[in-house]
Amino acid sequence: MRHVRQGDTYVIRFEDEELFPDRFLEFLAGEKISAGSFTGIGALKWTRIAFFDTEANDYQDIDLEEQLEVLALIGNVAMHEGEPLVHAHVTLGRRDGTTLGGHVRQGIVRPTLELSLQVLPVAVQRVMDPKYGLPGLDLPGSRT
Repeated sequence: MRHVRQGDTYVIRFEDEELFPDRFLEFLAGEKISAGSFTGIGALKWTRIAFFDTEANDYQDIDLEEQLEVLALIGNVAMHEGEPLVHAHVTLGRRDGTTLGGHVRQGIVRPTLELSLQVLPVAVQRVMDPKYGLPGLDLPGSRT
């Protein structure tokens, strides 16, 4: 993985065979980044996406063992239990032009994945939502 930084923005290039978001989490911890948002494009040779079933309160994983274009990757970073947590969704393109999408669990990069990360100046925390058992953004002092 390589990156450049300009102010609060990082441009990151993941290399062939790197694991996303694992390598990204290592980067975030190393740079001491606690909050931000990102977008990306690229390709994956294998990925696991998921759909959250609100009735079962659990993710349904979908493994995709094929070369896929990352048409749009969007997500955020916040702290959960003292570590950065990546929440990302993806739209993936197949060779025949059809698309798939879901919550990104993992993916193996091939040949590259390019992200633009905008770092926020304040830490954002996640806390467990009692209804769904998911770590949701904690926004004290927020307005409705």
